[in-house]
Amino acid sequence: GPTKVLAKTATDNFAKKHPDGVYRLDQSNIETDLWPLPIHQMFMVASRMTRRFTMWGIDTIGDVARMELPNFKKLMRRMMGKQSDIQAEYYWQTARGIDPSPVVSSISAPLKSVSHGKTLRASLYTRREDIEVVLLELCIEVCRRARRLGVQGRVVSLGMGETDGKRANTFNRQLTLTNPTSLTHELSEAVLRLFNEFWQGLPASHIMIALNQLSSDRVQQLDLFDNRHKIFELEKTTDAIKDRFGDTAIMRASSMLEAGVARERAGQIGGHYK
Repeated sequence: GPTKVLAKTATDNFAKKHPDGVYRLDQSNIETDLWPLPIHQMFMVASRMTRRFTMWGIDTIGDVARMELPNFKKLMRRMMGKQSDIQAEYYWQTARGIDPSPVVSSISAPLKSVSHGKTLRASLYTRREDIEVVLLELCIEVCRRARRLGVQGRVVSLGMGETDGKRANTFNRQLTLTNPTSLTHELSEAVLRLFNEFWQGLPASHIMIALNQLSSDRVQQLDLFDNRHKIFELEKTTDAIKDRFGDTAIMRASSMLEAGVARERAGQIGGHYK
């Protein structure tokens, strides 16, 4: 869409249901495609606000969009009080696909971290070897994202939640490497060290892996025992193949195990099924 709010709305409500994952939403089809949707599918309308809207006869996004802004503000004041004018204008603009915030081609602040996480069904991830499969898959994705951004990290972070339904534990620990990296084997080695030291043996419910203290990957430290530059170029080639042919074009054998989540993730858009 031509605005960020329309692009987000198109992704959440339409693109994920299309086979190619692409959908265009703009002023030419907003009335026919967006406005008939129920009000709870409007961006930033949660369950509590949905109940308030439906109580006042607002059932669809179009019900908001078709109202004149002054009238909608009056309705919102009756619902929520005099302080609701700003919120009313936001909802009214969202329903009409209006978003005054600019679309910029790059982030405004320096990148501080590259991370990837996964929420798991704890009942399925009780064994060390199954959790290690997911750890490796997350390391692969973190390193791929770092290379795409042209960065490498010197501080490795592992966050994890574990529970058996009666007991629960969470931890977030860091490890500083000798040299910054975006290589999968170096990141996974550090992550496994943290996992083996701090995991208390309960089933894993969520995992987060991050590279911090970032620097450009244009300068890399050489190693007497590993040809780090050759490994880096090999992983960049793997990235290019995945970018062209899909995430499942090249996969580790461990991802084919029942514990693997990479294949499932490849069939989703933004964490949701297509």
